Amino acid sequence: MKQKKTHNQPQAKSSGFLFNFILFMGFVFAVSAVGIFISGYSNFQTQWDQTEWTVATAQVVEVTDSQVNGTTVYEVEYQYEAGDTTYTGTAQRSSDDLKAGDSLTIKYNPDSPDASTADLTVDMAFIIQASISAVLAVIFLYGPSLYQKKKQGGPVRRLPLR
Repeated sequence: MKQKKTHNQPQAKSSGFLFNFILFMGFVFAVSAVGIFISGYSNFQTQWDQTEWTVATAQVVEVTDSQVNGTTVYEVEYQYEAGDTTYTGTAQRSSDDLKAGDSLTIKYNPDSPDASTADLTVDMAFIIQASISAVLAVIFLYGPSLYQKKKQGGPVRRLPLR
């Protein structure tokens, strides 16, 4: 008859409030990272596609202001030439630093010159925000299990470094 070995080692309590709160925050950061990525990807892709557009100087035609959610937004109407044709575009700005007659650097699509933008750079803010949320999600979801294993005296499996 074989005897079963039993371990009388006390189990670490893993269902404490702090443990559950940290795991909950990990899920919040994971959902946040996915949401930020989904909401910002389309705008990022559009800006990325515009990086090869032709840079030109446009002439400001008119600047109008309006209130959007309690913030003043300035809509700038501009004209630019592509080939022998004059095109019109609009841009939204948060300051009134442009007046009619001023020059404005823009980009336009060489394949469809009527498409233009005054945004000359790619906005990387959404990538930074999504990355920070993703890193925090990994830390908050993976960290408590490492702490629990270390506290129990078991082997701690670490993420491989590359």
